[in-house]
Amino acid sequence: MATLPVVDWNDCLLRDLRSLDKQASIRAYAAMVMIDPFACWEDFADLLKEARISGVTNFPPASIIEQATDGMPINSGLELELRRMEWFASLGFKILFVAAKDSEITMAETRLGAHLEGIVYLPEEALARRICDEMGLISLGQQASSMPRFSFLHATTSQQTRRKK
Repeated sequence: MATLPVVDWNDCLLRDLRSLDKQASIRAYAAMVMIDPFACWEDFADLLKEARISGVTNFPPASIIEQATDGMPINSGLELELRRMEWFASLGFKILFVAAKDSEITMAETRLGAHLEGIVYLPEEALARRICDEMGLISLGQQASSMPRFSFLHATTSQQTRRKK
């Protein structure tokens, strides 16, 4: 049995892309449910290009959405998500990868390589945070790799660099 989302996140994005003022290119990332079985990805790509959106991100990440079922490996959503993001990268979109686990970060760095603009670390407990009009991304630095990393969870230290979403 499958459970459909209460809100069709991707449909809301499509509706907003169709009504967006397309005058100037903006450095923004479209948050998309990459494991949506009903999405027409070519339509998304066309509308994102028309709207001059520069990149895509997998939000929420598949690992937070998917649950283990009989006969289906638990990482099948992550694999599908990475393939979709590789496809968007092949069309020239920048990629911001949202990961809930360190193993996902490693896999994204390996698979998405030069197309990857950064990583947002979003463990499940971060979902308990209240959603606001403006949410700051806290820099986690570059740690072991050259890839910039950010988080919503570690918003308590004022010494870290803040970027508005």
